[in-house]
Amino acid sequence: MKTYHLLPILPFLLAMPAPADTFELKDGSKIEGSIVKQEGTDYIIAVQITKSIKDERRIPKADVVRQFAEQKDETAYAELAKFLPTPDLLSEEAYEAQSKKAADFLKAHPNSPKKKDVQKIYDTLESELGVVKTGGVKFGGKMVSAAERTPKAYGLDASIVASNMKKFGERNELVAALREWSKLEKEYQGSTAYRENTTYAASLMKAQLANVTASLSGFEARTKARESGLSRMSPADRVRSEQAIAEEKAEYAARLEREKAEGIKWLSLDPYSKQGLDEAKRYLETEMRRVSTLDVSNLPKTEENYEAAYETITRGNATKQEIDAAISKVRSSSMPEAYMELLTKAAPATPAP
Repeated sequence: MKTYHLLPILPFLLAMPAPADTFELKDGSKIEGSIVKQEGTDYIIAVQITKSIKDERRIPKADVVRQFAEQKDETAYAELAKFLPTPDLLSEEAYEAQSKKAADFLKAHPNSPKKKDVQKIYDTLESELGVVKTGGVKFGGKMVSAAERTPKAYGLDASIVASNMKKFGERNELVAALREWSKLEKEYQGSTAYRENTTYAASLMKAQLANVTASLSGFEARTKARESGLSRMSPADRVRSEQAIAEEKAEYAARLEREKAEGIKWLSLDPYSKQGLDEAKRYLETEMRRVSTLDVSNLPKTEENYEAAYETITRGNATKQEIDAAISKVRSSSMPEAYMELLTKAAPATPAP
């Protein structure tokens, strides 16, 4: 057996987070790592197996056909290129974080061939951030200014959440889609978008229940296959693989704690966590029964009340009594505080007598 092949680690191990050089070998295989030292006719290469597990490989120099140095600006640019086009309803904090990464690239790689492309990315992010900072939002791939958004803000934002839910659903990212559904239900239950999407939400739950049920059915075979793979490894390889499994288990547990602390109902799933799959199945069954009996006709008309209140408040001859009555009505229809603030700001400082 040749000495340069990587360990036969299981497919569930994490990929290398930050490749260094790439070594192309005579047999067509490639290894990513960095040269630690040279011993006679061999290279000693450090290889990152998981985030915290490193190993060294001995490779005969004669077997190396080509060596490619990592292009750090190319690696960084690959991440930045994904920022555009920005998604709908991107938060101010997310814009700022992405803009900072683009600015950091320009400082770190002033002579990069990708400088002009990154500058365009940075300029676009800053331009859209300016709109968001002043109360605007992105929807349907277009920036909507605060002046355009405010008259129909509640319904517009509800439509954005529903649109995001459908995008995730179309990509079969069902947990992400159901999280958008939770947001729609929690914050926009009085919207047209909510009333029109209860059936779609139920279909997402049905699809996710099928996935979870299938995963539970294959749980025993899956765990046995993993144990079988471990048992065929050398002692050293098994120790490394078991350590990687333990790390992934700890990371999953930490992620669940964060999600629960944030009040997320649709939790991340791990095919090797039977408890998580069982809990998800029970929750899906409960939610499907609840959603199937929803009576949307009794929901508050929050969207209609918001738009009527805005029209009243911004009417040139609206009196203080009319403005107060409009705001009181919309507040009583389960209006989130953020939209109450928009209405309050839209009200004239000096109403008509």
